[in-house]
Amino acid sequence: MSSTQSEVPTETPQATTPTPSTHIKNPKRVAAGKLVAERTCIAREQQKKALSEAAVTNNNAKQAPPPPDPALTKEGGEKNSSPLSSTQWLAVASIVFSLIGIYYKRKELKVIAKDLFGKKTPEPAHFEIETQSKPAPTRLRTKMCER
Repeated sequence: MSSTQSEVPTETPQATTPTPSTHIKNPKRVAAGKLVAERTCIAREQQKKALSEAAVTNNNAKQAPPPPDPALTKEGGEKNSSPLSSTQWLAVASIVFSLIGIYYKRKELKVIAKDLFGKKTPEPAHFEIETQSKPAPTRLRTKMCER
């Protein structure tokens, strides 16, 4: 150590008392705690037994599904051969009828469209601006640019 550093004491005072305190446990609480622990242990064992029995009964209950009815197979079964449902067929029919109606009313629709979109706003008058040829601007020399 150098002479400029002062020595720091290495011992720190103890926060607790050096003599251990004797603590006496309440025997009634200890007995009650043991009873509670024993009851929870028994309850866990009963739950494990119940779960294992339930698993065994579930495994026995799961059997292979019955084979499909041979009457409903592709060969002789009543199967809907149409790829679309009735609602989808109605939607297709309504679209077709709408297109047919537009086709037969196309001349009337052209007239209506011409009335709505055919009117143009009047164009503004074009004014001709006379441009005179102006000479190119000359640069002014400043004192810094003079030679």
